[in-house]
Amino acid sequence: MTSFMSQILEPGGGVMLLPFVRTVIAFLLLLCLTAALFDVARIHMLILSFLSGGLLLSLSFFEQEYKKVRRAANSQAAVAPTTSTSSTSNNKSD
Repeated sequence: MTSFMSQILEPGGGVMLLPFVRTVIAFLLLLCLTAALFDVARIHMLILSFLSGGLLLSLSFFEQEYKKVRRAANSQAAVAPTTSTSSTSNNKSD
């Protein structure tokens, strides 16, 4: 359990939680649509369903873009040699 928590708390570790978050939002969407179907605060449930659906779409968009960036970073790391060169210069303009 400790290693899982340490992985989540690392920078970029929250990406591991995306399947869980997607599942919770999908259940929220299902619950809101069911409540709207049974006429429980219909307009509010429809609006919340719309917002939940938008959140699911934006989460999917984020995952796709994250995977693209991750692939690009991995391909650049594979192509570029791992040498340590200094790119700073000590030239001063007077």
